[in-house]
Amino acid sequence: MCKTIWVGVDLAKASFHAALAPLDARPDAWARLANRAFEHSPAGVSALCAWVEQLGHAREHIAGVCAEATGSLAWRFVELLEDRLGPVSIVNPAYPHQFAKSLGLREKTDRTDACALALYGVATRPLPRALPSKRARALRELADLYADTRSDLTATENKLGEPITSDFVRKRLKTRRRQLQKELDAIEKEMDTITAEDPQAAQDAQRMQTIPGVGPKTARLLLAHLGDLRQYTRPQLTARAGLYPRQHQSGTSVRKRPRLVKGGGAAIRAALYMAALNARRYCPHLRAAADRLKQNGLSNMEVLGAIMRRLLLLIRTLVISGNDYNPQYAK
Repeated sequence: MCKTIWVGVDLAKASFHAALAPLDARPDAWARLANRAFEHSPAGVSALCAWVEQLGHAREHIAGVCAEATGSLAWRFVELLEDRLGPVSIVNPAYPHQFAKSLGLREKTDRTDACALALYGVATRPLPRALPSKRARALRELADLYADTRSDLTATENKLGEPITSDFVRKRLKTRRRQLQKELDAIEKEMDTITAEDPQAAQDAQRMQTIPGVGPKTARLLLAHLGDLRQYTRPQLTARAGLYPRQHQSGTSVRKRPRLVKGGGAAIRAALYMAALNARRYCPHLRAAADRLKQNGLSNMEVLGAIMRRLLLLIRTLVISGNDYNPQYAK
């Protein structure tokens, strides 16, 4: 009788490495797992499916496929696979990386990464991720392009703030600044166009902006990086954004102040930062919360981190409930 397995896949642009781990595999048995490299192409994915079948594993014997979140590479692989090996779980790369460390793996190769992913699937049974729509992926790509262009604009503005001897350099920098600002405006316009094509997303964006301090830019970026907020529980959403505090205490001698875990979700936190600053001043609900936290002895940055978290959860509440923000809620 063939054993049920997990398939671990380490993805790269031109190739990927796959490993198979049965459900009863011991973590220290990674070196003995069946593994093989394939071309990251339609032919390579078909070769993977044929290889798994040759080893005696039919579709019903596969518990799932575990791969790291590598942006468009991961979704390209999911599209090419077409559910031929069962559901695909796209996981945060930090988790299998720490899991590999717990196995005592000192080397990092495509083979060891694939084996660690297969064993991570066996150990944790990660939930599958649905393939985002083309609209959602296009919105995410635009958000990434916006971040890159914004970074270039900031660098250009910083150079213009320095003493410049050459008139030619100053003119070129001013020209570049104008071009980059036009690029940002064009990207924002395209993001609004794509959002408007989805009535639900457009409505969610408008509902977010009923909160004082949340503007169209914040709404665009949250939709691009998080998609539909209805798919997250409260803990999942705060974890996705890296906005939950980490306690650091041990016995009676170690008692550090809590800090945000951060990790992934830097773009989400960046989108919430200015919105939280404004909401702390103008949103009755969050202003009252900030005052309470400040009275409890929290520093300004700790208060701001808490307000960012509360703001994100408030946005989720409005989206799920279908209601606009009501200032009377603060009472």
